[in-house]
Amino acid sequence: MSNCDVHIDQRTILYCTQHDKIICELCLPDTHKNCKSIISIDQAAKGVNNGTALEDIKSRMEYLSKMFNELMKCQTNNAVIFDKQRDDILEKIHTGKQLINNDLGEIKDELNKQYQTTKQKMEEAKRNTQKRHQSVQTWIHELSYVESLSNEVNLFQTIKVLDKKIHKEETDICNQRKHYKIEFNPIGKKNLPIVFQLMGKISATEEQMHIVEVHHNLQVHVPKSKDDDYQRTHSFLTSVFGLDIEIEKCCFISEERLLLFGGTTPHIFVCGYDGTVVCTVELEHKPKDVAIIDSKQAIITLLSKGFQILDLISFTLGKCIKASKNGCSGVTSRNGQIWTHDVFRTIDQIDISGNILRSVTTKDCINNIVIDNNGNLFYNQFPHEYNDVYRMTRDGHVSLFFGHSDLRRPWAIDVDDKGNVYVAGMMSNNIHRISSDGKDHQIILTENDGITYPKGLNYNKDTRQLLIINDYSKRVDIFSLS
Repeated sequence: MSNCDVHIDQRTILYCTQHDKIICELCLPDTHKNCKSIISIDQAAKGVNNGTALEDIKSRMEYLSKMFNELMKCQTNNAVIFDKQRDDILEKIHTGKQLINNDLGEIKDELNKQYQTTKQKMEEAKRNTQKRHQSVQTWIHELSYVESLSNEVNLFQTIKVLDKKIHKEETDICNQRKHYKIEFNPIGKKNLPIVFQLMGKISATEEQMHIVEVHHNLQVHVPKSKDDDYQRTHSFLTSVFGLDIEIEKCCFISEERLLLFGGTTPHIFVCGYDGTVVCTVELEHKPKDVAIIDSKQAIITLLSKGFQILDLISFTLGKCIKASKNGCSGVTSRNGQIWTHDVFRTIDQIDISGNILRSVTTKDCINNIVIDNNGNLFYNQFPHEYNDVYRMTRDGHVSLFFGHSDLRRPWAIDVDDKGNVYVAGMMSNNIHRISSDGKDHQIILTENDGITYPKGLNYNKDTRQLLIINDYSKRVDIFSLS
């Protein structure tokens, strides 16, 4: 028997059925004197082995255990997201700092240029003044000498010659009285560069965590399509590239090879479907995104450094090319078109030489971007707590394309030749396929298929395969969609 929680030195030997509480003898006159349904603990416990109370408490504990497990998963995911949010803000600050430093560097260079040019003019003017002053001193001595000779003809001639020279100098000296100054003129508020959008305050907020309700038989609200069968055909751990390597971006290339990289080291890895490393390409800077231009070329973005073209035959890199002055963050390419976005709200269509062919400013900070065969651009937003996918048509019109309660933290995004959009739900642990018009929607892969915190995604139109960076960037999976 256990002791009473009120009278701690007393054993609980009674049970109040009215209050559903086990009590001691002192509780009876103290707080249960008017209760009529008081029985012994032995009588109350009779048959408990075969009763519903035991099964109910087991079920509740199992349910509670699952809830705590789900809570721990959410807390773990939240910690990863929280770290990523910090890193993204630091990245934006770093990029903004570089842009500011570049602008200030240009101002400094212009200051030195203007200073040197004007300083030369000032020195030349001073030398000219000294020369003319010496001439006047010579004329004074010359006049004094002629005057001492007491020859009026010579004196008269000298006066006339000097009069002409002095008149010229008197006229010119007025024009030489120039005052030089150098100033700094601040930019007006209306013309402040976009980099100052980074100026703000940092805030860490606390919100109620959303936890998916746990049932004994977990079911996804949106069913899988019955017409398709999705099988995982290949899988390997990203640790094959090194224990400190994080893989976040991926794409298929020819000869059953993959192009993979993360944002922590300046490397690109080429490997087979089984993870066998073919080669490692060393970049000048840490990469941000990748897109396949054609079978022979890929474009790698490098944030403020612009981009580089990767030869997919020799795996050699071209020089760094800077297109947008705010750098290149995300990139997508299809049918000869290349589109990049910066760390702010600008999307640029560029050519392979970095020339900007078209520029569109959106109201959203963009996270990932992809283009379909019809020239429509799809993207998700930054910050990452936004759960919607947007579409921008060829005429620049932006609208909400898709949002659903079963899609949380949309991250990687890609399209197939039919215009279906594939989205990795990083916090919902699933892969969504949305029709080109946004009306039809299936969850094609879930936790039951091993999908956990997916961060990278690429669709192979030739083989109908889906490449996924899975399990907190620890695993690479290839699924066949046929």
